[in-house]
Amino acid sequence: MQTNDPLYGIKLAQILTDLQTKHSWKEMGDKLGIKCFLNNPTQKSCLKFLRQTPWARSRVEILYLKTFCSKHPETTKLIRSILAAQDNTQSTPIEKKPKKPSIIKSNDGFEWAKMNNK
Repeated sequence: MQTNDPLYGIKLAQILTDLQTKHSWKEMGDKLGIKCFLNNPTQKSCLKFLRQTPWARSRVEILYLKTFCSKHPETTKLIRSILAAQDNTQSTPIEKKPKKPSIIKSNDGFEWAKMNNK
């Protein structure tokens, strides 16, 4: 099966290795604004961070596309879809449940309402 996705079949470790070869860790940290590339970076620690942090991973994927796949006809469309997906996840509000007050009774019978901070 042929796919138009320039990232198809490329693992995150390979993306990071290729970018680190082309750019230094410091240069990637400055360009992308990701501190894990600036603070004692290793391949393992950066991979762990990128796998747990979608916004950082999307920045790295976009840098890879712009650096190595700029002539691929689907690159611009893919970058737009990555940015759109990132905007959708950031704009979705996290629904918080209202906190129930607990009652604190004093010795004289007066009750204080206190919010639970759990």
